[in-house]
Amino acid sequence: MNIVVAGGTGFIGQKIVSSLIDNGHKVFVLTRDLQKHKNTFSKKVDIIDWTFVNPSLLNETNILIKLNGEKVDQLWTKSVKNKILNSRIDSSKMLFDFCLKNEIIPQKLINASAVGIYAKESGTYNYSVDENSQFGDTFLAEVCIENEKSTNIFKAFEDIDIIQMRIGVVLRKKIINLLSLNLLLSIPVPGSKNNYFPWIHVDDIVGFVNYSINANLNGAFNLVGSELTTHEIFFKSIQKYKKSIIPWVLFIPKNFVKLIFGKMSEMFLYGPKTKPIKTLNSNYQFKYPTLQEALLNLPE
Repeated sequence: MNIVVAGGTGFIGQKIVSSLIDNGHKVFVLTRDLQKHKNTFSKKVDIIDWTFVNPSLLNETNILIKLNGEKVDQLWTKSVKNKILNSRIDSSKMLFDFCLKNEIIPQKLINASAVGIYAKESGTYNYSVDENSQFGDTFLAEVCIENEKSTNIFKAFEDIDIIQMRIGVVLRKKIINLLSLNLLLSIPVPGSKNNYFPWIHVDDIVGFVNYSINANLNGAFNLVGSELTTHEIFFKSIQKYKKSIIPWVLFIPKNFVKLIFGKMSEMFLYGPKTKPIKTLNSNYQFKYPTLQEALLNLPE
């Protein structure tokens, strides 16, 4: 397959691109900064910018993978929130225009969304969600909703399959070290112990992308570990993984978290029991279905 990846220079993108190359695909990575990323990939990968026009080279592209968007883990000023939201909408338009200029008629678009689409302002979750559940009402939920909605422009291409990957918290050593720091320093952990922590190993994002390319899939798929994990279990598992000397985990009341962090508190509170029902029904086999397996095989 010929594949164009937008946003392929980040942590997840590099893993996906490397895997696609290993599987024999021809990959073009779209970036705004050719000079910065000229040595990011092997010579088998073509790095191109958004102004690139060469229909004879690109018009046989079969698959689009859209991963780009302003990072959400920064102070949510009004301007930053606008950047976060608009970057996802604008990149869909840019990718669509890129296809038109290069006479690309894609068969599939694989878009990175997030499980934040189910988040609620209340921070109270006494229910489970799956791919058919009602959307949330927080800022991150709005970002996910508008991100997915923005890809409807690609329905102009006849018979295209649009796959929305609703991704959980991606586990890696840097993230685990950050989350475990407050355990080691005896600082209470933000969150509600009975809320759920929707995690995923990066290898299962990569695996699902590769699976999606050849499978007959369409619509939204929750990419979260099939072992449903509460905050309490998650942080106690980290303690065991980090061999913490502290035998307990405290949880700051959610109202206090909201008072300190305001709207950004949703990043700490997480929430609903997110089930990957459609993902499992697609017959995708998770490489790391349990948290213990994922923690023992963390990438940097």
